[in-house]
Amino acid sequence: MNAGEHLQDCLERFFQLRQHQDDAVFLARLARLRAFQRERFLATHRDLFDDPRLRPGIQFLLDDVYGGRDLPPVAREIRRALPKATRLLPDRVMVTSASALEAAILTQELDEALVHALGAGLDAAPNPADYTAAYRDAGGEPSRRRQLALVAGLGHHVDRYVRSRAIQTTFRLVRRPAHAAGFANLYDFMDRSFRVMKPVPSVGRLLERVAEREAVILDRVLADHPAPFKDAR
Repeated sequence: MNAGEHLQDCLERFFQLRQHQDDAVFLARLARLRAFQRERFLATHRDLFDDPRLRPGIQFLLDDVYGGRDLPPVAREIRRALPKATRLLPDRVMVTSASALEAAILTQELDEALVHALGAGLDAAPNPADYTAAYRDAGGEPSRRRQLALVAGLGHHVDRYVRSRAIQTTFRLVRRPAHAAGFANLYDFMDRSFRVMKPVPSVGRLLERVAEREAVILDRVLADHPAPFKDAR
């Protein structure tokens, strides 16, 4: 399966998610879950976020991958114009796009499973004990490990782009054709991620560190550790 076909498969799953329906109660619960997870993520990776050189990478993960910022318009656009995007954008950019978007879509799926598992427990902010119990009950361990593998690998894709003047030049040259062809959101999503990540000394190593810590937490939660989020560094 090439990058384009892989993206297409992810997108079909994405548009089946309940968050695309008009369900105010569900959406409010989802928002509380994401707020809780955002604070937990920042607490775990506070040392990385507080480093000005690394902060852009952590912010990108929070907003664009785990937070799914602006994901629906990007997803709609790719579903409509994917063949054109595959022909026009450099292969490495498409592979990076596929990794970033699959990780973001997996996050949406996993979050929805947690909302279902927590149910009315999300009518207020969740407590850690209920959250970890629901995390185990919701299952999805293979998807969570796939998500972490994608995050760990994503940084190396970005590093290769940043170090390659040829890829950067090609990507910049197709900006106008990409906008004209109807996938401005996808182009801008990738352009923003490359520009934000460029100052980070090694995006690959940064995202590997994040994935390693998150894997420790995943193992602890599944093992019913009494303090799964503590000292995961």
